[in-house]
Amino acid sequence: MSWQEVLKYVDDLLFNQTGQHLNSLQIAILRGVFENQKYAQVARESNCTEGHVKDEAYALWQKLSEALQETTNKSNFRANIERIIITNSAFTVLGNQIGSINLCSNNSQQSDTDIVKAESEIIGVESLNAVENVRKKAKLEVVLNLVRLGLTAEQIAQSLNLSLDDIEQFISNESEV
Repeated sequence: MSWQEVLKYVDDLLFNQTGQHLNSLQIAILRGVFENQKYAQVARESNCTEGHVKDEAYALWQKLSEALQETTNKSNFRANIERIIITNSAFTVLGNQIGSINLCSNNSQQSDTDIVKAESEIIGVESLNAVENVRKKAKLEVVLNLVRLGLTAEQIAQSLNLSLDDIEQFISNESEV
């Protein structure tokens, strides 16, 4: 995952939540954390005190925790944000992000065949296969959460547009671990 993807996602997320874009110090803090820097190094590069960076970082982690609806801090930022971006990419259809899983079918949506055709024309067949593999992996990561919510394998397969065999195999593999 590139730094630019992370920056765009976080800036858009906080702008939607607060109406304000990230400032230069907040960007420096996030980049420093993303690149495993200490706050002291971020402070030197930003020409401010380490205390000011820590104060600004504390406020930033609070905003991010609220926006992401999970505790986010210096030690878990990269893992949280990469997981969330990958998971959200599994629920993105031609640029339209959805916020939740709809268990009822909606016949007005484009068919998967139309989507695959459009994507293959844009990015090529080899790249499309890689994208599909990432999407499938991200969807499978969501399966266990849906099981915990009480959904059946059939409901999950229909919701995520995966085969019932894939869902059942994934669930049985995870229960063996």
